[in-house]
Amino acid sequence: MLKYPKAKGSALERRVAQKIRRSGLDSTASRMILSGAAFGLETDIRTKLPFRFEVKNQEKVKLWEWWEQAERGRKPMMPPVLVVGGNHRNQLAIMALDDWLNLVKELFDYKDLWQKSQQNKS
Repeated sequence: MLKYPKAKGSALERRVAQKIRRSGLDSTASRMILSGAAFGLETDIRTKLPFRFEVKNQEKVKLWEWWEQAERGRKPMMPPVLVVGGNHRNQLAIMALDDWLNLVKELFDYKDLWQKSQQNKS
């Protein structure tokens, strides 16, 4: 078990990047070394996905503080996702409700367009 907060955070960042790679969404996803330490490194995960990731691996949850940090990294068309983990716990992905609703709406719009295109083929 990792005792040091930076080591725990880095370990979770590596696991999140690995999960993104294994999902097939981005085979190049990786932990962003020195994330937050310099301008332009506001995300903890380097990925082609249209999200900015803030990853926290702590037992004491400071949700609103972490969320404000994630929001500071917001870029146009790249909403923040806060990934929270802890010892022997599942990782949670947290998004603003408006961003999540927009994502689901896009999914349903795409699904509807795809179904209509399939009907036109028959």
